[in-house]
Amino acid sequence: MTTPIKPAAAAATELLARTPAGGERQTARVAVLGASGYSGQEFARLALAHPGLTLTVLASREHAGRPAAELLPGFDPRAVALPTVVEPKALIAMLADDVFDTLVACLPHGAWKTLAAEHPALATAPARVIDLSSDFRDGGTPAAGGPAYAYGLPEAFRTVLAGATRIANPGCYPTAATLALLPAAEAGWIEEPVMVSAVSGVSGAGRSPALKTSFVELEGGASIYKAGTEHQHVVEMERNLGRLVGTPVAFGFTPQLVPMSRGILLTANARLTRPVSPDEVRAAYLARYQHEPFVRVLGPGLWPETRAVKASNRCDVAVTTLHDGRTLLATAALDNLVKGAAGQAIQNLNLMLGWPESWGLPVHGSPW
Repeated sequence: MTTPIKPAAAAATELLARTPAGGERQTARVAVLGASGYSGQEFARLALAHPGLTLTVLASREHAGRPAAELLPGFDPRAVALPTVVEPKALIAMLADDVFDTLVACLPHGAWKTLAAEHPALATAPARVIDLSSDFRDGGTPAAGGPAYAYGLPEAFRTVLAGATRIANPGCYPTAATLALLPAAEAGWIEEPVMVSAVSGVSGAGRSPALKTSFVELEGGASIYKAGTEHQHVVEMERNLGRLVGTPVAFGFTPQLVPMSRGILLTANARLTRPVSPDEVRAAYLARYQHEPFVRVLGPGLWPETRAVKASNRCDVAVTTLHDGRTLLATAALDNLVKGAAGQAIQNLNLMLGWPESWGLPVHGSPW
């Protein structure tokens, strides 16, 4: 079991107060690498609303030299000072000038690892690095040197995050799957294999144009892709559950693309090591998550909805058992761009800096 954080009511009070305990207002100066992508833009949106974060650099290879207000049309330059977008390589000179102390890499998978190898200063010099790609989720150390990366799923592995200088942000599907299964896994109830099915909004595929994510291909339909063990997130799911239970856990995964911009709705099924009643499994989930401000366990007869968590850092979970208590049915919904990416990165950054974990993050959804 991880060390519990403050109860949700206390966390909400801190969230509303929008200042760390003790009233000391600190700041982190953040460079966003890959600011033109969906997760980069979402991180910028959340960071601008966070009282402890200052966006000092926005970097994008394709959009260097453009005013940030053009790259990020949702932001009003009259309300906040936005830096001009720079080339990623400009970050090296900015390191020497102490322009930023925190680097958030929102790049496609493989790009941050390559860039860090080509420019070792980026891998070793910043005080803090959070990588939203899969490059270092296995806990690896960059080829260019520097600290190893801690895996940043606070609800499961919080103790390794406080004071960390390098964090690998989890994937969106593994976040939902792990939170759906965590209490049952910690109780020792799960037998492999675990079967997971999930629908995802199109933003999960990234911003680069592709036929499969075009309007005509998606509108009015849904499609399965990379089913079985083909999806890159299967290994991450297996690693998380194996870490929780102490032995390898095999997964099967059926991801599905649906015509919505954001959101993940996930269902997980597993055989149980002993009969567990619906009331018992729900009580275990309530007890495990009672102090987690970003995980809400729904009551009997209620099931997660993507619209309820849209634009929030919350994951909604519902659970029951079937077949005389021998089969687990666990479900979860989250916003893939917030709790599945940028919001979780800020949650991790708060932990890195010793700030209240929920500081500056939205807990309420925007369902319309």
